[in-house]
Amino acid sequence: MLSKLLMLRDNIDAPNSSSKAEALAALVEASGDNRIQTANIFSRTMTSGLIPQMAARLAKLKKDDDFTDQVINNRIVGYPFEDIAPHITPYSLSHLGYIPGNEVELVSENDQSPERVQWYNDRIMFNGAQLDWSKPYMKMPTREEIARYDQIPSDLRPHIAFAKDPIFMKIRDMIDCAEDSIFIDIFLFGGTLGGTLAKYLIDETVKKRAKNPKFQTIILHDFATNYNMKDEMMPVFRYIRDRINGKSAVPGEAVVPAGSLILLQANIQRHTPGIPFGLSELIEKNVDNFKEIEKRNTYYESKIDHSKVIVIDGNTGRAEAYFGSKNWTDHSGGYYYDNALWIKGPAATLVQYSYYDDIDAALTTDEAEQKWFFFKEEGFGNEKYIAQRDSILASIQITLDNIKTAGEDTVQLTEANVDGRIKNTRNMIIDMIIKAKSHIYMEQLFIYDKYINDAFIKAKIQNPTLDVRILADHNGNFGMNGLPNTIFMEELNKYGIQIRARQTQTIPVTYPDGSTGKYHQENHRKIISVDGKTLLVGSSNMNPDTFQGSFREFGAQMFNQQQISKFERDFLGDWQDSSKTEPFDVAGRKLVVFGKELSEETSSLINSILGQILRVKDQLEFR
Repeated sequence: MLSKLLMLRDNIDAPNSSSKAEALAALVEASGDNRIQTANIFSRTMTSGLIPQMAARLAKLKKDDDFTDQVINNRIVGYPFEDIAPHITPYSLSHLGYIPGNEVELVSENDQSPERVQWYNDRIMFNGAQLDWSKPYMKMPTREEIARYDQIPSDLRPHIAFAKDPIFMKIRDMIDCAEDSIFIDIFLFGGTLGGTLAKYLIDETVKKRAKNPKFQTIILHDFATNYNMKDEMMPVFRYIRDRINGKSAVPGEAVVPAGSLILLQANIQRHTPGIPFGLSELIEKNVDNFKEIEKRNTYYESKIDHSKVIVIDGNTGRAEAYFGSKNWTDHSGGYYYDNALWIKGPAATLVQYSYYDDIDAALTTDEAEQKWFFFKEEGFGNEKYIAQRDSILASIQITLDNIKTAGEDTVQLTEANVDGRIKNTRNMIIDMIIKAKSHIYMEQLFIYDKYINDAFIKAKIQNPTLDVRILADHNGNFGMNGLPNTIFMEELNKYGIQIRARQTQTIPVTYPDGSTGKYHQENHRKIISVDGKTLLVGSSNMNPDTFQGSFREFGAQMFNQQQISKFERDFLGDWQDSSKTEPFDVAGRKLVVFGKELSEETSSLINSILGQILRVKDQLEFR
């Protein structure tokens, strides 16, 4: 019953819906309520209307047959929507629906040049290096310094990313604007980039607390997985921990008032394992195994809080949110290709609303879950905050009765939440694909989700003129010459789906201890645009782990024509520029496995076998 009401609501509210009038007429007729509309659908059906009345009647029934008859004959459940309103979309994709009244901006710009990569390599923190908090580049530039940045002597310049890169500068702007609160859930946070931001965030929190005694900053972070960025990240988190505890790495830093800054470790235990076929169950969860697991760079069950989210003033009428694919660390974000979406308005408030359950999970009182927080001996467990559990949850809770609008943009939020109960990103993308008329443009780090790829293929079969273009990543960090992105590429190519890759760099580096290594620049974007009308962006990769609820993810669908047009112009411009993108062909490609180059035939066979495994995976796991 509720699902049908939500279905009608979304058909009425969807910006690109062609069945608004049809759906509204069906809602009025099915409910028997001439005054019902999407703005009051819950108050008129949930609070005192149809659903409570139905529930009261059902509760009095003693026979199963009577119960079944009541449900089947319910006015809404039995309403023949397919006959009366044949053009409506017969499902809802989000319990929150379409959220109007926002201002949105897609931010994609940061320097990916060899010079910028070298800038970070010159300040590398791996293999014998340390983060030097006294250096000028560890300072957030002032507005005046940004204006004359190139005139400042190179050895005296503040951090370059916050003077030159809009995708990072937006974070600083939001911190400056915050008056009531800052909430951050960030996956990778470290290096000179993370250190500069952490210091500025803490210093501004101190200043804002002096003006507003209730001002509070909460940082949520997953310490269980670092993707080999531990040496970049832990110095920054130790700095945050020490500032909270009254210690300082830099002379003259202000004391952080008690309760103004909270650092919480994300609780990842409520996610379903990303490792397939129950293989992670072979490792017993005990103290000895935990000590070994804690040393690894990736959590063995592939459960991750993958969010990159900041919300300011969430429980006020001026909330802003910013989220997407961009990590905040030098060598896994500083020079990668990424997108982020800035929102001001009701949808920003609902971003913070979504993360209430994450804070609740982080402050778990379950002893079994508490045992699996990492680096407790360094002070990164959450035990010290349990006594403040109620007050911390109250500070993040949304209590507004009414939320002010900030613009004319509509947004639909997409996520995989803290325990995987909500995971609607895959469905939203498939919905976009099946409704495409003209074109689909996508940029993705990974492209091996069978459901999305099958939707692409089906769309091309049904509409051969549909222009589908994908900019995928080479997956150079895996060192397998394209795997896993190559798994379904032959099939996609067969049906006319075009795939290219960005001309990313592989950068050699010499570490302070004399050893050498290399870094692979990634096209780390997770964005799709359809027909110039709908765009979805966020943190979700196009692979099973992120879609099935093993990762905590967040994103949004937006409909701002100006923003979408800019993305599509940039996409096509790069697609046609051979200095920026290149063909990504699977034919003739030789995979590299365990450091050994395989033949073309063996490579093709491996892709086919892995594709078949992914196709039957969910059936074998009874998903």
